[in-house]
Amino acid sequence: MTAPLPVCFTPDALYFRPAVFTAATLLAQPDAEGLDILFLCEDRDVAKGFEDLDPALRGRITLLPVDWTRHVADLPTRGHFTSAVNRRLALHRILPERYERFVSMDADMQVVRPGLARLAGLNLDGRALAAAYDMIFLKDFEDGPLTAEFRAYRAELGLAPDTPYFNNGLTLIDRHAWTLAGVAEEAAARLRAAPARYPFLEQSALNSVIQGAFAPLSPRYNFMGDFLLLDLEDEVEPVVRHFVNRPKPWEAGYPGAPAHAEAYASWFAASPWPSFAAEPAAPQAGDPTQKARMAPFRERLRAFLETVSFADGWRPQASA
Repeated sequence: MTAPLPVCFTPDALYFRPAVFTAATLLAQPDAEGLDILFLCEDRDVAKGFEDLDPALRGRITLLPVDWTRHVADLPTRGHFTSAVNRRLALHRILPERYERFVSMDADMQVVRPGLARLAGLNLDGRALAAAYDMIFLKDFEDGPLTAEFRAYRAELGLAPDTPYFNNGLTLIDRHAWTLAGVAEEAAARLRAAPARYPFLEQSALNSVIQGAFAPLSPRYNFMGDFLLLDLEDEVEPVVRHFVNRPKPWEAGYPGAPAHAEAYASWFAASPWPSFAAEPAAPQAGDPTQKARMAPFRERLRAFLETVSFADGWRPQASA
C-alpha cells in the first residue's frame, strides 16, 4: 500500500501558531485525506494550548519531536531567518522510511484550493526537486529597482542570468534522488563554509547547488510576492498563497488585501490563541496609478509563463 504524501512543517516557537493555521487551511480542502500533516519540531516549539485545538483538527496533525540541535545547530542564521528554515535540510534523514517523497511548507502560507494531494503522483522528470520560480528570478521581467540587485545576487550564487531560481517555501522532494545526489549535504557544507554568500540561508545554498535543475511548479503552488499585486489571482487560481513580505497577515499593519488579514483574525479568534492575530486594519485607499505602472511587468511576466512547461500542467490563458 502506498503511503500518503507527507506535508512537513518545521516551525520554531515563533511560527508554530501560524503553521497550525496553514495546516488548518490545508485540511479544509477536499483532497486532504490523501495527505499526512507532520510537525517536526522540538517540545519547546509547541505553543501552549495546542492540545486544546478542535479535536478533528488536532487529530490530523502528527507531532514528531526532533532534537534539531543534532542536525542544524552549526548552520548560520540571519535576522528573521531562524534555524527553523535550515531544519528542512535534514528532513530526508528524519522522516519515517515509508515516505518516498515529501512536501515541505513554510508557515506563512494559506491553502485556498485543493491541489496538494496530486503532487504525490507528479512526474518530476528525474529531478530531485519541484518548486516554483521566485520573484528574485521573475523580477527580470519588470526591469524595476530590484532587478539589477537580484541579478547580481544570483550571479554571486554562480547562476547564469537565464538560470531559474526557485522559492523554497513549498517544495516537493523525491527522497531517493535527493539523497543519492547529496543535495542537502552539499548545501549545508556551503552554508558553513561561506555564510555571507547565502543571504537567504538554505534557499540560497540550495539554488547554488541545484543550478536551475528543478521541475518547475506553476505559481498556483506558490502565489507569492508581486503575484498578489498583478491582478492575476482569478486567472492563476492559486492553490497556495505565500505571504513572503512583512508585516504578515496576522501582524499589525499588514498592507495587503484586507481579506487575507481577516482570514487569520477570524480563525485565530476561534482557536486556543484568540489574541494572536492583530485586528485587520481599516481598508486603505489604493494607489490609483499602481495598475497602470505594473501593467508592463504583468504582460511580460505572463508572456514568459506561457513558454514554461510546468510540471503540474498549468498554463496561462494565451494572450489576445
